[in-house]
Formats: sequence, C-alpha cells, structure tokens
Amino acid sequence: MKRFLLSSLFVLPLFALPLLAAEKEPPGKESRINFTDMGGIQNWVADGEKGIYVESRNRQWYYATFMSPCHGLNFTNDVGFVSKPSGTLDKFSSVVVDQRECQFTSLVTSDPPPKKSK
Repeated sequence: MKRFLLSSLFVLPLFALPLLAAEKEPPGKESRINFTDMGGIQNWVADGEKGIYVESRNRQWYYATFMSPCHGLNFTNDVGFVSKPSGTLDKFSSVVVDQRECQFTSLVTSDPPPKKSK
C-alpha cells in the first residue's frame, strides 16, 4: 500500500507538468479550443455585437468575430457554444443567443478583454 501511494505521489506531478508548462500563444494567431464539450471554456465576455472573447481552461484568451451582428449578446447572461462533433471550437463554430445562432468568421488568440471603465 505504501509503495503505491509513494509512486502515485511521484507520477501525479509528472502528468500536471505539461499543463503548467503550456505557454500562451501570441495574440492574432488563428486557433481552436479543444474539449469545449467537456468544460474547455472557462469564461466569455461580449464585445458588443461584433465579437466575443472566450477564455479556455488553460487561461488562454481567444477572440471570435461574427459573420453578422449578434443581436442580444451584450444583454444576455448565457450563451451556447456550438462546436464540431469532436468538441473543438474554431472559426467554423458559432454561439447561440436567445435561440439565434451567430456564426464565427474567425477565432484567434487574444489578450484578455479590455477592462470596462466606470
């Protein structure tokens, strides 16, 4: 029993190391978010009706622009992310706001959204 406990204490940090060592991508790079259907999205912030900032589980921010204005995005508390069957969110994905689908035209890495002034 002690042997298993000691080996698991040693192996666990090795699995966590790649997650901690993951570097953030530079802003503006076309990208995708994996495992969105399994909690891969941690946060989102509307950018008016023209786009949405999305934060992944590893704290990397992304910015998605819409094909046309996404009415109601600025005033809603929840959105549905429509990803590929594999669970990947990319430039071919969309969000659902008040039963309307807003199609992305791009999804790029980004800095965090700007702070709102009071």
